[in-house]
Formats: sequence, structure tokens, C-alpha cells
Amino acid sequence: MRFQGSSSGVQKQEYPLTIFLEPTASTIVFGCAGIPRSIPRIETIIHIRTTNGSSFLIRSISIVLITRQKVIVPAKLGSTEAFKEFKIFEDPLAFKPVNGFSQHVLGIDLPIMIPVPKDIMPTGYSPTLGVSTTHYLAVKVVTGENSGVESSFIDTFPIVIKTYDTLPLYRQFNEPVVELQKSPDNQVLAEVTVPVTSIGPGDHLDLHCKLMTNSANNKVKKHLAAKQVTFQVKEYLECYDGGLPPKKENKLYTKTLQLNKELNTQGEIESFSTKFPKLNDNLEMYHDPTPYIIENEVTEDNGTTIIESANIATHKAIDSLSEGVPITHLQSFTAPGKFYSIKFEIILKIKLSKAKDFDIHLPITVCPFDRKSSQNLLKWIMHECEVAKARFGREFIDHFFSAVSYDAICNLMNRYKSPPVVYKYCKEDWIKLGFAGDQFGSNDMKNLVSYID
Repeated sequence: MRFQGSSSGVQKQEYPLTIFLEPTASTIVFGCAGIPRSIPRIETIIHIRTTNGSSFLIRSISIVLITRQKVIVPAKLGSTEAFKEFKIFEDPLAFKPVNGFSQHVLGIDLPIMIPVPKDIMPTGYSPTLGVSTTHYLAVKVVTGENSGVESSFIDTFPIVIKTYDTLPLYRQFNEPVVELQKSPDNQVLAEVTVPVTSIGPGDHLDLHCKLMTNSANNKVKKHLAAKQVTFQVKEYLECYDGGLPPKKENKLYTKTLQLNKELNTQGEIESFSTKFPKLNDNLEMYHDPTPYIIENEVTEDNGTTIIESANIATHKAIDSLSEGVPITHLQSFTAPGKFYSIKFEIILKIKLSKAKDFDIHLPITVCPFDRKSSQNLLKWIMHECEVAKARFGREFIDHFFSAVSYDAICNLMNRYKSPPVVYKYCKEDWIKLGFAGDQFGSNDMKNLVSYID
């Protein structure tokens, strides 16, 4: 979207500008956000041109990276939207004329390199919780001879940021978590084991529970029994703004076992397993393609044609999305943020006979990527780390990895920032921009290069 700021002063001169990013076949986010050694960064070139081929007086260019978070709050009559924006990065003087005032130019190419913060919240949308996070790069161009007569033009570009620090394949998520908890009256012990603590859409979540009498208690009652065990998986939305509800929960799965088993020191083991909700098959783009086998040609077919039916009710319709939300991030995943956070938890509710009931809560991590897609993503992450090491060097990566603040990371990245390219109001630069040399100085000219596909 493009905005034009107001001009001040008696005289007003319009300079119709166009602002666009360097065309590319891939994303402008390089490296892997969440993996510091891959040097995650936004790297592109901002192109600024006039729409009619005339020169313009430029005073400054500023860039801002913005995170926008939105929460839909249900109401009696429909719903309301609450949102908040955060400035992640800002360079108010990304470009300034050499003389410090203004400069006649035909156009400017401004290379930018913005490091992605370690704690950034990935782009995403949750239809069950009604929340979304998007990121935008805002470019502001100020034109005019002086502050008395100036115009400002602002354009914003959605930036998709995905993080890769919670993949289910990482070792820290594949080490079993064991929780040992006593009943409130110290009569029963529950040993809960979760084999993996990070799961993606369609992955299996397993839990094993061992219930036994507390052998360390000399006053254990006789005929203690486990009546019922309930296994639940919940997602939570935590909001940090005064006008929003502090917490909202959504039950994803629940299963209850009726046991009525007497307990002893050896224990009774119960297991639970569930397939995590999967709203679509978009992650298959990261899977290895299935080999296509060409069947032998059938010369004669006298059989009856069978038309298979499909249940379209299993495909969930997604509401209109904001720009910049990737199709792989259309359901809830673990995401800590400043305006809201999404968390997940396993709850085990244990009901006993002749002992006090109790609950066990275990946090889990939900990744936007499933285990199968993570296999190919992990290869890509390792490649990106090697590419970063070859370009920036081991010493730079060590400093980047150990930097304690985002400002320190930005100062490191500034070493690799390329200078801007200024197309002055002269015939040589006029030709560089794709205009016919014999038409230099003519008004209302079209740039032929911009029409080349």
C-alpha cells in the first residue's frame, strides 16, 4: 500500500514516485530465523523511481521493520479486533544527500541488510484462537527543496518470517521428559513420561503414566485404587494488553480411561497416543516427491468407470488473510510474543479411591513443521549455515552469535551494507535507467526497462 504525506508551504510540487523491492525468485529473508549461525537477515534493494521520467528533489529515505499483531475478541454483536504494532528495526536516515539538504536525482537504488532478531515472533495465523502476526517493511521517501516545501511517500511490503528453532528433529526435543508427582495426601505416586516434546501437524503425541503407591510413606492406606485417568491437550492464548482477556483456552483432545484398578508399589502403566490436529496438507511441499510410475498402456478396457467420492467437509475454509501469511502457518503453534503468546500443555487428571485426586501439567512445544518436512528443512538449515560461514567468516559468526543486544547485531551487520546507487539528473544515468538517449529532458516519459518481463 502506498501513502502520500501532506506538503507544507505556499507552493506545492508533486513528484509521483514508485517504490519497489528488487525482483527475486525467492524470499528476501536469508538464513534461518531462530538459528543465529545462519545469520538470519532481510537483504534486498529498494528501488525508487518517478512514474513520468522527470527528476525529483530527494531529502531523505527512512526504513522501518514493523511487527503487527492482531487479536479478534468475540462480542455479543459480532466481534472486535485489537491490534498493536512494534518497531523491530528503524533507520531514519537510510539515505541522505551528500550536501545534507536535497539533491536532484532520477532514481535511487538503496541496498538494505536488516538482521532478524533472535526473539522475533514468526508470521502466522490461528483460526481457532483468532490471532495473527505479520511483518512489514515500511519505506518513507521525503522529497522537496527544504522543510518548508516537502512531500513524503510511504510504501509498505509484507515480509514473511519463519523460525526454525523448534523442529521436532532437534535432540533437546527428543530426550524423554519424566515427571514424578505425588498426590496431595502423599499416598500415590504418578510417573509421567513424554518421549518427544516438540510435535508438528499430523505428528503423534505419546504419553505413558505409571501409577503406584508411595513406598516412602509408612502410612499408606489399604486398597488404594485408580478410578479414572483423563488425558487432555490444550492450547492457550495469553494476552498482555489491558483491554484483552488475559487467557483463553481451547481443548484440542481429550480421552478418559475407566480403570478401577487397585494400586501397589509395582504400579499400573497406562499409555495414551493422539495424532496432533492437521488442518491442511501444505507441508507436503517440503516432502520428497513420490516417484511416478507409468503403468502399461491398456489396449482394451471393458470395465465400468468408477468415480471416487471426496468428503469436502474435511477441508476447512480459511477466512480472508492478511498479506504476508504463508500457507504453511495457518494453524496454531508455540509462539511467545509481546502482545500475545500461544502455548500448549498436556494435562493428566487422575481420580483415585481412598486418596486425593490430582492433576499433572506438562508444557509441550508445537512446531509449524511436522517431523517429515523437518528432515529436508534440516538439510537446508545446515546448508545455510555453511553459506553464511563462507560469506561472513567464522569470526563474524562467533560475534553475531554471542552479541548481547540487537543494536550490537545491527552494528556488526553494517560492515556488509553496500552503498546506495544514485542516478543523477544527467544523460548517462538517464540511459542506465532504460530511457532513450535522444529523449533526455522530455517530460512524461515511460521507462522501457520496467515493462520487460
